[in-house]
Amino acid sequence: MSLHSRDWVEAGVLLNTPQAAANGFPFGTLEFCREHGIGLQAWGALAQGRFTGRQEAPAERATAALLSRLAEEKGTTPETVLLWWLMRHPAGIAPIVGTSDPARIRACRDAARRPTPDLTHEEWYTLWTTARGTPLP
Repeated sequence: MSLHSRDWVEAGVLLNTPQAAANGFPFGTLEFCREHGIGLQAWGALAQGRFTGRQEAPAERATAALLSRLAEEKGTTPETVLLWWLMRHPAGIAPIVGTSDPARIRACRDAARRPTPDLTHEEWYTLWTTARGTPLP
């Protein structure tokens, strides 16, 4: 679960569209977890640096630029904004930072320091659609 691996959030949006067949996340999983108080952990939350260092596709480059701008506006790091994107989802997702690099861990510290992610709905959706590289259906 990350801004790069979005099947979990797109499962409900793509329902009854041709793209739904390619989505590997079972529709209704998020809703079931929320209804039954099951916590979700996001492994790979930093997307292996795809938005903070090694962009490979045009959508990744555009998302990296947006993350940098948002981070600068909010006085934090792009890594923190990535984590806030996950944490802002109503399912209460707990991101897992899988790195042993002290610099990457420090770059994520604002996500732990600020209990409420500092992203508006508009910023959240803009990050999502930018990472998709196409508008939502």
